[in-house]
Amino acid sequence: MRKIIFQIRGAMGLTQKEIARNLGISYMTVNRALNNNGYVSKELREKILSYANEMGYEPHRASQVLVRNTTRTIALFSSSLPEYFWEEVDKGVRAAAAQLKAFNYKVNYHRIPELDTDAYLRELEREISQGVDGIAVVNQRKYRMGTILHRIEEAGIPYVTFNVDAPKSRRLCYIGSDYQAGGRLAADFIARTLQLSPKKEVLVLQCNEELYSLHKEPDINKMRLDGFLSLMQSVFPEITIHVEYFDTRLQVGYKDNQILNLVQQYRDRVQAMYLIPAFNTDFVRALETTQTKGMITVLHDLDTVSIHQLQTRLLSAVIHQSPTLQGYYTVKTLEQIIEQKVAKPLPTVEIDHNLVLTENRDLIQGILATRLMH
Repeated sequence: MRKIIFQIRGAMGLTQKEIARNLGISYMTVNRALNNNGYVSKELREKILSYANEMGYEPHRASQVLVRNTTRTIALFSSSLPEYFWEEVDKGVRAAAAQLKAFNYKVNYHRIPELDTDAYLRELEREISQGVDGIAVVNQRKYRMGTILHRIEEAGIPYVTFNVDAPKSRRLCYIGSDYQAGGRLAADFIARTLQLSPKKEVLVLQCNEELYSLHKEPDINKMRLDGFLSLMQSVFPEITIHVEYFDTRLQVGYKDNQILNLVQQYRDRVQAMYLIPAFNTDFVRALETTQTKGMITVLHDLDTVSIHQLQTRLLSAVIHQSPTLQGYYTVKTLEQIIEQKVAKPLPTVEIDHNLVLTENRDLIQGILATRLMH
């Protein structure tokens, strides 16, 4: 059985006993001052804290948990769809939560039904009333995010954004991707793959979500399209781009043929198709139905469907932003903020996009799993 040594050592090897000996005072006085768990005169407390800071003393993490004997709570909030994406986020959340369990951290992840701000606020109020220490939110257009962020700020709880940022808010960090960069990566892959093709035309499938959104910004699909078009127009102007919009709902059980109809309409006109929003299943079904062969096909984010179709080569590439890493680093970032004596902003944690092909699919998944282990 492993023994837990109840001696608090700093980053430089300095212990509380050494601080006490160097200052000529008792160990218990030093312990009370550093852990704020008993009476010490103001003058002596300031002397101890000043000396500890000067000597670079930092308390050992596990010992601090034993001293404070309290549980820290982290809460994350997102939508529930697309289910495959948030399931991957949840894997990262659970991996980080397992690492923090030994340090008395509890992590709750809430996936709220689309357009149901009232349900969102109920879960948020429950966390606030139970004493949540840090919150992470996705700044999504499907909720009244102004109301939600105002309530968090009103409660004085430190918070971060992940997946979709709210840069004008008081969030302390953003953990996620640059969506324009994702669009540029798709454009670069498609354009370079088309270089030897005598015809160079691309169909871009984009969703019009205005009817199903509560506010206009931020629109990550528009960011992707802007990145795609900017690179195509500046570097590959010889390629013709057809942008077609559909208004299929991202809703459980909802089905229509809008994507299928567009794929059929352009099947013989274009040499590449790029799906921007999260309708992977609909897009793959359309490709299978039309028996598209030799077409360059690109979409965003790995799921079980896209992983399989990369192997069959029905899909040429997937632009992947690793939701698992987003979930993992969101929890770890909140832990870092909570452990600070004063909550202060941290640099953006940017999750780079990966271009996933048949040939590197297993390699990239292995690399991402390795990152979670460390």
